[in-house]
Amino acid sequence: MNGGVRTLRRSSVRRSLLFAGAIAAGLLLVAFAPGGGLYALPTSMPMHSPGFAHPLGTDDLGRDMLLAVAQGARTSLLVGIGVTVTALLLGIGIGLAAGLGSPLTDEALMRSADAIASLPTLVVAILVASLFGGSITALIAVLGLTRWPIVARLVRVEAKSLRTREFVLATHALGASPFYVATRHILPHAATAALAATGILFGGALVSEAALAFVGLGDPSVTSLGQLAANGFVFVSHAPWMWAAPTAAIVLLTLGVTAAADRSLRPASASVD
Repeated sequence: MNGGVRTLRRSSVRRSLLFAGAIAAGLLLVAFAPGGGLYALPTSMPMHSPGFAHPLGTDDLGRDMLLAVAQGARTSLLVGIGVTVTALLLGIGIGLAAGLGSPLTDEALMRSADAIASLPTLVVAILVASLFGGSITALIAVLGLTRWPIVARLVRVEAKSLRTREFVLATHALGASPFYVATRHILPHAATAALAATGILFGGALVSEAALAFVGLGDPSVTSLGQLAANGFVFVSHAPWMWAAPTAAIVLLTLGVTAAADRSLRPASASVD
């Protein structure tokens, strides 16, 4: 029995180390990718198939696809982090206000959340990009301002459950202010529920940014995985790696972030049990 547990523990540690190593390698590649857009990349032989010199091949202008994908991944990570942070901050604040406030406050905030959640996020992002340009800042704002209801509902439920616990009632009885109770006793517990939505928020932001760039509504001043996939789709019959590399990067980034969020919230004993 103990031998089986030790084997499971070693297997779990190996998987965790491999996962952490893959994330670290990806982040290093993204961090050291050349600055600027595609036009800042050096050129060589156009449409060179993947090999030792160019692991992901080159595009129609001879630019290294590995460096281009690293630039695009940096943009995707920036958008994903910006959207996730914006949605978490808004969702946690509104969720706490709804869960700890009066019934009227709760009803007003949750009906507002329902109205915003009913909006087609991608359509709104396309409309904003068409009217005001597809800047990264505008995209982060639109996606963050339309994704917070996911977090707010989770935090509200947790806050309503915690507000009647004995330690919270005791804190109120000792004269603590509602703000103190919310930030020191409710928020640390409710934040775990909010973090459960991180993978959904991050993955949705990556896909939305790639979709906008694919149809030509992204920020033209930065490299995007969706832009690379759109450029490569034209040459898919002659140079399939031009389309496959950025598409695979989108899938791997989304799955990687979702898996990382899941592992961070999983109890330490889950891997042994």
